[in-house]
Amino acid sequence: MKKLVPGVVLLCSLLSACKNGDGGKDQKTDSSSGSMASFFKAATPPYQFTDTGLLKNKDTVSLPSALILPFVADSIKNNYFGKKTTVKYTPLVKLKYKEAEAYYLVKAAGGSKKAVLLLVFDNQNNFAASYPFLLPDENPNTSQTTAIDKNFTITKSVTQRNGPDVSGEGKEVVAYDAVTKSFSLIMMDALNDSPSEAVNPIDTFPKTNKLAGDYYLNKKNFVAIRDGRYANQLLVYIHTENEEGDCKGQLKGDFLITSPASAAYRLGGDPCVLGLNFAGNSVTIKEESGCGNHRGLDCPLSGTFTRKKAAIPKQTSKKAKRK
Repeated sequence: MKKLVPGVVLLCSLLSACKNGDGGKDQKTDSSSGSMASFFKAATPPYQFTDTGLLKNKDTVSLPSALILPFVADSIKNNYFGKKTTVKYTPLVKLKYKEAEAYYLVKAAGGSKKAVLLLVFDNQNNFAASYPFLLPDENPNTSQTTAIDKNFTITKSVTQRNGPDVSGEGKEVVAYDAVTKSFSLIMMDALNDSPSEAVNPIDTFPKTNKLAGDYYLNKKNFVAIRDGRYANQLLVYIHTENEEGDCKGQLKGDFLITSPASAAYRLGGDPCVLGLNFAGNSVTIKEESGCGNHRGLDCPLSGTFTRKKAAIPKQTSKKAKRK
């Protein structure tokens, strides 16, 4: 997803101005959550939308595009709908996360395409982030579902069929991070991934931290650890898989270094709590709670993995140097 349009202008204020028949930017309006609620129906998670349900959706109350566009990423407006396409925006539902963020789902329709966009506002009603909740593709053999659960973890699922038979499945799990005001990828199982390969998506990232490296059980079960964004973090990718390749566990995220020999994964919106404990040339994963979104039933994110020795650069011999 491309960089989002920054700003702290309140969507609710803009919508309130529209309701009063005034599009002026300097107009002082009510920016309370009650003002938002008058435009969006309140809903309680779990909540989901399917591509077929979106196509059948008949909601007609529209929001002026000029008021919504500052919160919509160009990658959605231009790349998905087209630069010259007129897009109509319709309010769907509002979801409230505890006493913190408010999540607003907006239907966007332009030409023959429809989408559901997610706008997030903090507890002060300031715009924080947007996310393409559901972007239907044009493949008649696939079906898509996007769901948000009680922990406000978002799961995108796509199923591909060959006649009545399922020929492929894909899944992407993300969660909103209030600290960075962005969505973090928790797990991804791409459609039509080869079951015979386990790819390390952070392989080329820096690994100067003494704990960083590649820890293996075998080629299909490994832990990749790289430098984090901050000195007290590690970027970690975990992949576990059974011999048949039909049960996988995957997690990619930032781990907080809790001691010289341990780190922990905790992300707002994700119930998973995972610990790493280092000893010598090995790391042990301990799944403490709630990691079902990241793995199959019989593929726990646990075990002890041995560090792979780094390749030693070949040195030029003295004899070669003399030549």
